[in-house]
Amino acid sequence: MKVTQFETTPSFFLRPYELKPTGGRMGGADVIEVRDTPNRQKFTGFGVAVTGSSCYNLNLMPEDERKAFLDDIYSDNGLGLSICRLSVGSSDYSAELYSYDDENADTRLEHFTVGRDDEYIVPMIKEVLNTRPDAYVFASPWSPPGWMKTGGSMCGGYMREQFIDCYAEYIIRFIEEYKKRGIRIDALTAQNETETDQAGRMPACIWHPDIEAKFIIALKKRLESKGIDVKVWMNDHNFSYWRKVLWQLDTYPEIRKYCDGAAFHYYDGSPEDIDNVCLKYPELEYHFTEGGPRLYDNYATDWCKWGIVISKALKHGCATFTGWNLMLDEIGGPNIGPFFCGGLVTRNSINGELSYSGQYRAFGHFSKFIKRGAEIFPAATSKKGSTLFAFPDEEKPAEICAALNPDGKFILTVTNPSHEKRQLQYYRFGKWWYIEALPDSVSTVVFEEK
Repeated sequence: MKVTQFETTPSFFLRPYELKPTGGRMGGADVIEVRDTPNRQKFTGFGVAVTGSSCYNLNLMPEDERKAFLDDIYSDNGLGLSICRLSVGSSDYSAELYSYDDENADTRLEHFTVGRDDEYIVPMIKEVLNTRPDAYVFASPWSPPGWMKTGGSMCGGYMREQFIDCYAEYIIRFIEEYKKRGIRIDALTAQNETETDQAGRMPACIWHPDIEAKFIIALKKRLESKGIDVKVWMNDHNFSYWRKVLWQLDTYPEIRKYCDGAAFHYYDGSPEDIDNVCLKYPELEYHFTEGGPRLYDNYATDWCKWGIVISKALKHGCATFTGWNLMLDEIGGPNIGPFFCGGLVTRNSINGELSYSGQYRAFGHFSKFIKRGAEIFPAATSKKGSTLFAFPDEEKPAEICAALNPDGKFILTVTNPSHEKRQLQYYRFGKWWYIEALPDSVSTVVFEEK
């Protein structure tokens, strides 16, 4: 048996050292408790959004530097990310505002084109896929064309029900055009953040829950009629909107046939909210589709925050975990706002220097070790306590997640956000193993039979 702990602290990133069994239970150490049965759904992977802004910054890099960067992010020797989120047309993190058909009232979509994406977006996505050929790709629209909405603009307004069928065809055209360019779309969300128009500051659209449900049914039926195997996920908004998701599933029985899953963001609510839907509809997939660092809020050092977010999302049934923005510049650009999100990695627009977020370091403890097809086991310590999601303090217990990979490796992740060292023990393979979690640290423990 080989047991290795990889540790990140303010002084080290993924520092490895071998663990030895203690020979018995140690007094004073918290015991790690792992549930006997895994989550119903096996894990698919970790990733980030490859936004228009990310593609813009990638395109500025010298080819050799970009290849090395993509290897670090997507290869198994690096972070091992394997999920890509794309936008359908522009998002808030695009260099310009556009849809694929800006011709007013073009219900026949005679002017539909993804040509603007061909300059640097499509080429950069293809380079990502060349690095990670087995990547799972899903796409999200931030807004239909303005003429399909109240207000007539991509920025704000409500979706008009009369354009549901036209918009379904619009989405299918996007899938088909990207396929022609060598980019397969595995899944779609119906709309990014359905419950807000972002005060008209960016591409955004409010969807009444009735209209979203009807659109998903219409879109999926059209996809199936054309033999296009693409999954469709609902919500794509905060955990706190679980009641809306439950209402749609209860009110529209047909949507249960045509909707494959529900997607969530972390800006409001907590992963525990997913349980309210999952307990009633366990057959659906559940996904974490957006959450990223803030440029001016502990950008480089918030690995514990993200260790907790990732761990909780996995424990509460998310089959994927996708961060926000692969790469941005030093002011979070380019974007339509201005907005001040940070990328997984920052590239300085003046000197090309790369700097890395705390989320990048947290991913290192999950995506490098938990592989596609893994079974996720909810876990905790014997020291019980409640946590305020995403804002742990030094009195809270360590956050634990467990996974069993297809190759038999057993993975424990331990996030200790406190200013005090945590002493932990875990019983596995007939032995007690001592795990020391240093202050402000994330650790991964790999159990490997030799």
